[in-house]
Parts: sequence; structure tokens; C-alpha cells
Amino acid sequence: MKNILRSALLILMLLSLLILVPSGAIVAEAEVVDLPLDMKAGIKAAIAPYPQYYVSDWEYEDPSLHIKIDHGRVNDTNYLVAHVTVASALQIRSMFTGSYGSPSEEWGTTLAKNAKAVLAISGDSFHKHSNIGLVAKQGKLYRNKCDRLEDKSGLRYDVLIIDENGDLHILPQATSAEVDAFPGQIINGFTFGPGLVIDGVKQSGFKNMNNASDKPAQRMCIAQVGPLDYLCIYTEGPEDTGSTGLTLDQFADFVYSFEGVQNAYNLDGGVTTWMVFRQGTNSYAKINGTNPKKRPIADILYFATAWQE
Repeated sequence: MKNILRSALLILMLLSLLILVPSGAIVAEAEVVDLPLDMKAGIKAAIAPYPQYYVSDWEYEDPSLHIKIDHGRVNDTNYLVAHVTVASALQIRSMFTGSYGSPSEEWGTTLAKNAKAVLAISGDSFHKHSNIGLVAKQGKLYRNKCDRLEDKSGLRYDVLIIDENGDLHILPQATSAEVDAFPGQIINGFTFGPGLVIDGVKQSGFKNMNNASDKPAQRMCIAQVGPLDYLCIYTEGPEDTGSTGLTLDQFADFVYSFEGVQNAYNLDGGVTTWMVFRQGTNSYAKINGTNPKKRPIADILYFATAWQE
């Protein structure tokens, strides 16, 4: 009798599974995937962020990526700080619009949408550097002309290199030979600066290299606080309601105040400063600043999901 009951129970369980699982259904495994390194291939294979992983208008978390954006005030100025952790170095990426030889400009929101970024910030406006400095995008070196000077001041730019491990390296007043001698693989390279924190040491006394060092302004930087662990830090400028803006020295002090900052690099600021994140309507939005003035840009640094469902 017990055997009959067991058999009947087993049959009922199998029947319930047949009812619950539609005919032909496939149970697929979700996983963290390797994104293509190449810029164009990466854009083509990009995975759109999943709506269900938006914790709020200011936070996203899936198994490959966590972004949390905080607000505050410093020196009578509003700021945003996006804390980003990724599972793979291939998730910190850069792209430009158009081609290297003939770059076009777009709104930061358009670039972020095209890249399917979860978070994007403005890059270094490489197309306006008069053919000077380091430009590398997704493993391809486009320019290494660090020995050419922007003006007659005798100053070279600090350059930022992001390597194959996703680590940030800042070469102060870099030379082309120093770039050539870099021991790792240059995945992305930026020329704007200066370096705000280099190897754990806060920098100061900045010389003006088209970055309005002594003028309160909108500021943006990328910083690293650990392996695959980053901060994107933005401060408003005097054109934004209720903010006075920061000089570069003040900005460096503020960036250095965050625990664990090892390297931090100043990116393009002013009205070309963008921080883009998808919010309530799932549309890409410029979330930084109240100044109605904004300017299109040619490139972004962004973070992509690698979670494939």
C-alpha cells in the first residue's frame, strides 16, 4: 500500500511540473560574460542594463556591477559621488562618437545610450587638444605625442592610463618615451588632468593647462579606491544654483578626503561636464548640475554591465 501511495505521489509531482513548465521551455543559466575589448565590437555586443536591478533613481546593482550615487555639499558647493564596483576590468570602458580623424559631438546622454552604459561621465575632449598628448580607446593607441607642448610654458600634461586590470596610472608631465615604456597594456588613455592624487599622495600647486586651475568651476574626476573599485566625483560650479564652485586645489583636497583614494585624475569640466544615469522613466538623464547651459562632447568614460540573462 505504501509503495502505491509513493508512486501516486511521484506521478502527481511529475504532472505538476508538466503544468508549470511550458512545452519547449529552456532553462538558461545567467552569467557574468566577457565583453569584447574592441570599442566598436563592444558597442555592438553591449548588454542593456536591466530595469529590475535599479534599486532606486540613484542606485543600480546586478551580479556584475554596483553603482551607488551620493549627494552632499562641500565649500558651499553641491557634489555627486558615484561609487562603482565591477566584476571585470572590461566593464570600465571609453568610446568616442564618429571616427578618430573626424570626431563628431553628441549630448552625453546620447553617447551613454549608444554605449548602453549604466553610468557615464565626460572624458577629456581629446579632439580639442591640437594633436597633443595620449589618446587610447579600448586597447587601440591613436596618439602618443606627449612631447608636444600646448603652449610656450614648457609644461606637459599629466596623462591617465587605464590598464588591462582596470587599474589607474597617472604619469605626471608625461613624455612619449614614458608612455612607450609603460609596462602594462594601455587599454584607455586620457590627456587632460592634472593628477589630483598620485600613488596615494595628494597633489597641489597646479599650473594652468586649460583647466582653469585657480578659478571656481564645475569639476569631474575618476578615482580608484581598490581593485575594480572606483569613484566618479563631480562638483558644481558658480553657474549652478546655490554653489560657488571649487578651484583645482580645493577639488584635490575634497577628492583626497575620500577613504582609500590611491589615484585620482581630473577630467573635462565646465559646461562639458556630464554624469549620465538612467532614472525613474528608464531614460538616460544628465544628473549633474542645475546650470541650463550644456555642451556636446566627443567622448565618454563609462561603466557597462556584464550580466547576461
